[in-house]
Parts: sequence; structure tokens; C-alpha cells
Amino acid sequence: RLLHESRRCLERLLNLSMAYQLTGETKYVERGKQEMLAVAAFSDWNPSHFLDVAEMTLAMAIGYDWMFDALDETSRGTIREAIKHKGVSLPFETEHNKWVTASNNWGQVCHCGLTAGALAILEDEPELAAKTVLNAIQNVPRSMQAFAPKGSYPEGPGYWAYGTGFNVVLLATLDGVLGSDFGLSEAKGFDQTGQYPCLMTGPSGDAFNYADGGASRGPEPALYWFAERYGRPDW
Repeated sequence: RLLHESRRCLERLLNLSMAYQLTGETKYVERGKQEMLAVAAFSDWNPSHFLDVAEMTLAMAIGYDWMFDALDETSRGTIREAIKHKGVSLPFETEHNKWVTASNNWGQVCHCGLTAGALAILEDEPELAAKTVLNAIQNVPRSMQAFAPKGSYPEGPGYWAYGTGFNVVLLATLDGVLGSDFGLSEAKGFDQTGQYPCLMTGPSGDAFNYADGGASRGPEPALYWFAERYGRPDW
């Protein structure tokens, strides 16, 4: 499994990219470039467990996009090729596509990561980006059926945070780059699921840990998106 390293990379590139955007200091780009070139040199991102690929592709997409103007052309090309060949193109060119029609959190996470990767390299790979976006908007509704009818989530609050968090990044990315989430946010129950975490949390601060999730809660950034999107600051 490579998932731990994918998440380490995602955390680092989020922080480094944001630090660069906020300060303009290129020291953050230099470190981010080291991280991305190291990941680009991996033989693969472990497509046999595709969550590893999805989270790594999202990490690389964020770093490539948010640091783009400060990266040298050679590094851009190396990172872009890694995003394409070790991430975005896999479901179309290899056998690693079973997740495409998943009805659980795998669909949310994997379509998010590959869509972000595809849109990051859109200018250089427009056809691949178009195929990837279409693949997502046709298939991620299978996973989003879980929110029907009133916003609950069958995999428990822990996996709600995971799957829904990536689902929100997918919608926000589509909306930010293409100006539309293509109706995905209209999935039944999705406009109510922002209240789910608080309803699953007791006075102790622990969550009702049904399914295979734990009782503890951590930061859930998706709640800020739900609060703004649906006019519910109480969420």
C-alpha cells in the first residue's frame, strides 16, 4: 500500500502550495518541487489499490496548479507527465478501472483525484480532460445515491468525512474550472447532508460509530463548503 505516502504528499503539497500563494516566497515552491519530482520518479502510484493513485494525483494536481508560475519548464513537464501516465490515463488504458462504477466512498475519492489531475493539465491534454470529466459526472452519482433521501450516510460518520470531503472537492473543482458542477450538487439528500455530522455527535464530542468507523471526530473542511453553498452557517 502507498496510501500513507499519498496522504503525506497531499498534506505537504497543500501546505506548501498555500504558503506560496499567501506569501509569494519561492522557498515553498522549491520544497514543493522536490516533493513532486520525487513522487514523479516512483515506478507507479500503486494502481492495484486505486485510492493510493487518486490521493497522489490530487496532491500532484494541487502542487502543479498552485505553484505553476514559479516552476521551471522542465519540472512542469516531468510533473505533468506523471499526472497523466501514473494517474489520469489509467482507467482508459489499463485494467485498473473497477472503481469507476463504485457506489461507495471509492467512487467519490477516485473521481475527485483524477478529475483534479485532468483539469490541472487541461491545456496540454484537452481530450483526456474531457473524457475524465465525463467519466466523473456520469459515474459519481452512483456513490452520491448514498445521501438519499435526507443526507444520511451508510458508511458511518468517519467515512462520511472521507468520501464527502473528496466529493465536495470534486464539485468545487468542476465549478471553479468549468463554471458548473453539471447538476451533481442536486443529488437527492446532498443539500441536507451538512447537518449529518452534528446529528451523529453526542454531548461527549464522540460520534455514533456505526458501520466500520471510529467514534472520534477531526476537522471537516467540507462543512464550510456546505454552509456557504446552502446558506446554513449553523452547519
